Amino acid sequence: MVLRSVVLVCSLFAASLTYAQESATNIAEAPNLAPPTQTSAANASAAKSPWHLSLGTENYTYELDQRTYGSKAATMSLNFVGGVYDINSTWSAELRQHFQFASSTDNLGGRDRALHRNNWETSETMIRAIAKPQWLAFEMGAKSMVFDVRYYAPNDHVAQDNKELGRLRSDTFAEWFMGPKFSIAGWISPRVQLNSSSNPNANKGADAEYYQLKAAPYLNYYINDNIAPYYGYTFVGKSSEAQRGQWTPDMTNVGAHEAGLNLYYGAFYINTALISETDLNNGAGSLLTNDSRAFAYDNLSYNLNIYATF
Repeated sequence: MVLRSVVLVCSLFAASLTYAQESATNIAEAPNLAPPTQTSAANASAAKSPWHLSLGTENYTYELDQRTYGSKAATMSLNFVGGVYDINSTWSAELRQHFQFASSTDNLGGRDRALHRNNWETSETMIRAIAKPQWLAFEMGAKSMVFDVRYYAPNDHVAQDNKELGRLRSDTFAEWFMGPKFSIAGWISPRVQLNSSSNPNANKGADAEYYQLKAAPYLNYYINDNIAPYYGYTFVGKSSEAQRGQWTPDMTNVGAHEAGLNLYYGAFYINTALISETDLNNGAGSLLTNDSRAFAYDNLSYNLNIYATF
């Protein structure tokens, strides 16, 4: 599967001031990759210059919100515009500004409620280093391999009010083709939100607000160069006490089932997905047991994401 950056879906079990980007389970978050054999004129033209414009919009809404709030249910749109510079054939750097839109602010919760004084809000600025070591992919028998490290600056008003110091995130992605049509892939992404000693939570002090780990295996089927359905399963564990040596997922313990479709057209990558975020504390995450809540209406979200690099 070919995956591109950033966010999607707020976890139903996330902490009260969780970032939308940090609680996401959608595997379109994995680092940017190009389609496996696509060589469009747009991509060929972009490859001539080390400078690129990156654009993205990530949109989601929850089935439960639609049933509960009707026309007042929020559809969230997480958007960015950025610039990418190819340092060489392996390394790139990106600077990206994020903006969030909420179709309705009446029933938002947690950090979204705190951020959205208006429908449109400016959120974080991100800087990123990306590595695509083809030699390592070859050594491991992988079709592709990507590593990146990101820093999200605390420049939205919620982060400033909370005296936060930003967030760090790293991603490792690899894909192995199992034939002309099928591939398997894996993604792992540890993250941490940093505090300052002057944050309002005196009990927390300068400790990190949370540590988070996301891991996802998934299966892809390439109908052709432009169409690829997939299924993935993402574990999301978030701990508030990991800095004190107590790694337990006390803030988030989620298993997310995801069935989606990737479409590639020139410089554009389009991802649409159904995501079911199940609570691993009560056995609801299995597809095969009587306790399964996979793809139940009360944990289901609808996602549409569009990315482009020029």
